Amino acid sequence: MILRIEDKDLDEIIKIRHKLHENPEISGEEYQTTNLLKNFVKSFPDVEIIDFSLKTGLVFKIKTGKSGKIIGLRSDIDAILQSEENNLSYKSKNMGVMHACGHDFHMASLLGAFKILQKNKEKLKADVVFVFQNSEETTKGAKELIDKGLFDKEKIQMFFGFHNWPMINSGKVILKKGALMATKANFIIEIIGKGGHGSNPHLNIDPIVSASNIVMSLQSIISRNMDPQTSTILSINSINGGSSDNLVVDRVKMTATIRSLDQKSFQRAIQRMEAMVRDISQAYECKYKIEYTDKIPLVYNSDSMYQLAKKVATRVVGKENIENTEPTMASEDFSFYMQKVPSFMYRFGSGEDGIEKNPLHARNFFASDKGIKTAAETLANSVIVGQNL
Repeated sequence: MILRIEDKDLDEIIKIRHKLHENPEISGEEYQTTNLLKNFVKSFPDVEIIDFSLKTGLVFKIKTGKSGKIIGLRSDIDAILQSEENNLSYKSKNMGVMHACGHDFHMASLLGAFKILQKNKEKLKADVVFVFQNSEETTKGAKELIDKGLFDKEKIQMFFGFHNWPMINSGKVILKKGALMATKANFIIEIIGKGGHGSNPHLNIDPIVSASNIVMSLQSIISRNMDPQTSTILSINSINGGSSDNLVVDRVKMTATIRSLDQKSFQRAIQRMEAMVRDISQAYECKYKIEYTDKIPLVYNSDSMYQLAKKVATRVVGKENIENTEPTMASEDFSFYMQKVPSFMYRFGSGEDGIEKNPLHARNFFASDKGIKTAAETLANSVIVGQNL
């Protein structure tokens, strides 16, 4: 039996979605969003809000009193700094902030899954944990929640995450086995020399010369150290140092990123980067520092979880509405949950015929309400199938 969302519940969820879209909040400041979510769920019986001492975000569970497999479902809740250019009746009222990645769609979909499961609680074999996570856009929220004890307080054994996909029509479930989103490392390279007057180069150690050689040499990592069959990126995204006149400066700073869809290539690229920075700095008599500011694991759907998701999607939408997808070099902090327990990351079509399809984070990004039903039903049925394995 396939669990479906009732029309009246779907209508209610869509109204909530519109309110969320009208009032977007950036990462770490999702106070109004958190209160709206909390006020919605706290009136339901057998629901327990779990306190993790977080400023924003919400975790709660449907309590069943049963000891089967506890499954977690996750939605992100934050918006981005973007001015909306859509002409919608529920257009953002918060100037310069927009749900341009569809996290309002995600919250509505997860609330829909909650409504389905809450009304069919007798079919559950264990508790279900709902995670409305803050700060996904800054890739900070998942790790913070885990560090606060998510998997210690709640013995979650399986997780499902998802993202809307505006380039594909609503009603479609998009599945990918293997690498779906890239692992990444953002870092700062600091080259330390010895400053002085430009007329005395022999008395100085110029970090700009060293940094320039590092930038050019790092470009060879992708072309000469990576398997060309894998997807790996290394980019120097800023370089700061120098003076406006005759002074040689002491320091140069660079920001950079490495991304890959292959874990071995990722580790190899980091290894080669560190060796090059060390050796080139030493060759120019400079010192160096490397500071990692962000490390995100690979979003990887295992074969067993892919087969589970395919089984669920086939039941919910039919095999004719299942589509494959290519991986992206973007990153997602749902990957931190994936390192803890078997997990799957869905994509759900959110486009609509007759409306221009624009990518995530565009000013005129649009996610159709029509995709919420499919997402909610797929997530709810994933819990039922997962608990019966």
